[in-house]
Amino acid sequence: MLKKISALIIALTMCAAMLSGCNNSSSGDADSGSSDVSSAAEASSGADGSSPDSAVVPPQQQNTVAEPSLTIDGKKMDINNFTMLTINGVDVDFLTFRYFYFYTVNQFTQNYGATLDTLKSVQGGFEDLIKQTVNNIKNSRMVVDVFAKDGNITLNDDDKKAIEENYKQTKSQFSSDTEFQNQLKNAYLTEDILRKNIEYSQLTNKISTTLFTNEGKYATKKADFRNIAKDSSKFACEMHIMIPYFSEVELDAETMKNYDTMTLESKLAAKQTAYTALDDAGREKAKNAAKAKADEALKKAAAGEDFAGLIKTYGWDTALAANPEGYYFSKDNSEFPTELVSKTFTLKENEVAKDLINNDTYGYFIVKRCNINMDYVEKNIDNMIAQYDQPRIDKLIQEKADGLTVKYCDGWDKLTIDSIT
Repeated sequence: MLKKISALIIALTMCAAMLSGCNNSSSGDADSGSSDVSSAAEASSGADGSSPDSAVVPPQQQNTVAEPSLTIDGKKMDINNFTMLTINGVDVDFLTFRYFYFYTVNQFTQNYGATLDTLKSVQGGFEDLIKQTVNNIKNSRMVVDVFAKDGNITLNDDDKKAIEENYKQTKSQFSSDTEFQNQLKNAYLTEDILRKNIEYSQLTNKISTTLFTNEGKYATKKADFRNIAKDSSKFACEMHIMIPYFSEVELDAETMKNYDTMTLESKLAAKQTAYTALDDAGREKAKNAAKAKADEALKKAAAGEDFAGLIKTYGWDTALAANPEGYYFSKDNSEFPTELVSKTFTLKENEVAKDLINNDTYGYFIVKRCNINMDYVEKNIDNMIAQYDQPRIDKLIQEKADGLTVKYCDGWDKLTIDSIT
């Protein structure tokens, strides 16, 4: 199951990974190295960082990054010490803004396939890009400061030592200072911005462990969570058979030669690639075939066949292999499809849903609500609390961000998509 991870902090620790990706790429395309320091929960539980918030510079820009420049209303500005905006009294200089701007461009490309060129032809596209850039700056810098002040959290000598070691390790990946400077440029970074991002990463980790986990100020206490887990109206365990639309697509003869020996992950990737290449009629045919397969599995589940066995036979959720106890979540969980969560809470424990769930992203689901295993809860209580707290913490973070005051530079309303290079 692909998790929907809501980020507390973005664009922080990815700098080193991004530079490493540039350094290790012979063809100019960087590996995704973003680190979504989402909530304390995600940071402490090693949450998958493969969210859409990838900070890698788009491959086509790796070797074509223009010199930094700012043009407002036809006038080229002196970018030295130029303040683009002030957030909560903190000035954001042009180079920092530029870094987040192109980071946000890459978000748009990763999430929506939109580039600067395509945004030019989309009404309101540039305005959305600028708005999201400001939000990214807020969430990665000023919101961190707010929580640091809230928890009286500062960087001590050990933190500063770790920051310096992190910076040196990043730089040591390059064969020369010239190469390092070139890759900084390709990543829209400067040494100062890189250092600042590493500092904020360190501060974020302290905030995460102090306030959002380990029974911190904003974390649910373990004693309270045990009671929540026992309340079937608030918490549930679920298993499902997931049958994607593309699962029944036909593969070419060459792929089929090795199909039986492929892992489920590889089979899924092959099927999805083949499905993507189909025209609308072909996709509709594959979708109908998947529906027929889902109906077949549902009929067997309704007849009382072993659900775990049906998952092995019909299911395509690769993560269930690592979650033999099923998925545990609360009623307002946002990491799973809304339809799946809602359906689970309509069922009694050990009951299988009588109808299919149809989700546009994942395909068809057959849902079974399982018993809550309190021994399993106790063993995994820290991660479960983190997941349970996520929606509330996300809301708190958004409230903090919304409360920040922003003052824009003169000419802000005259910025265009061609203003920043």
